[in-house]
Amino acid sequence: MSTPLSDIVTLLDSTLRIAEIRDASVAMNGLQVENNGSVSKVALAVDGSQKSIDDAIAAGADLLVLHHGIFWCGLQPVKGWWKQKLQSCLNNNLAIYSAHLPLDMHPTLGNNAGIAKALGLQEVQPEVDYHGTLIGLSGIFPGTVDELRTRYAEITGAPVTGIVHNGTLPAGRIALCSGGGGEEIYQMHAKGYGTYLTGEENHWVSNAAQDMGVNILFAGHYATETFGVKALGELLASQFGLPTVFIDNPTGM
Repeated sequence: MSTPLSDIVTLLDSTLRIAEIRDASVAMNGLQVENNGSVSKVALAVDGSQKSIDDAIAAGADLLVLHHGIFWCGLQPVKGWWKQKLQSCLNNNLAIYSAHLPLDMHPTLGNNAGIAKALGLQEVQPEVDYHGTLIGLSGIFPGTVDELRTRYAEITGAPVTGIVHNGTLPAGRIALCSGGGGEEIYQMHAKGYGTYLTGEENHWVSNAAQDMGVNILFAGHYATETFGVKALGELLASQFGLPTVFIDNPTGM
């Protein structure tokens, strides 16, 4: 059983509002590499690394859906490692589709929506402004800050680091932004949030959290951004009946 690649691209482009959402030019959201035009198996991964591509090919996939696409390196001569990456896709009929901010911010399929749901947050709403686009969320956690930290580690499967000033206090309404959203802590402090959850640990942000009296919890860039691509896999399986596989290649960051 196979599905036209164009049908999948149309669904993802419209669902994720690819054409409407501003992003870095290197994100190059949407279809990045074509295959022969049909898809029989979909692989999902966070990053467009050579290993993710090799693992997708080994799994028999002819479409790899990514959060971080293959063009984060910017313009490069087509030689060496970059030639190898492109040639791996072309030689093995592997299409690549990528969605960065459009996936972070999607209200049901996005990384932040997935974290909020897994944490059991209540009264969730868009909150964290990233260069003029609301991509993060806020919501009420029905427990203490320590319980929130434990739950964050459970849902991400990652060790949680950061600054906690008094873990026995109720967490209340907290804010979150997956990936590298740490520097938005200044915005969160200005808005009155006492606790902020994000991904990649940042030395200066940790100092700021200490100074400002804000709890900040880091679960890692990678671990906080597996939610979205997994949700896209479920969408494609449901819509087209395609088998899917999640390629897990954590960076430890």
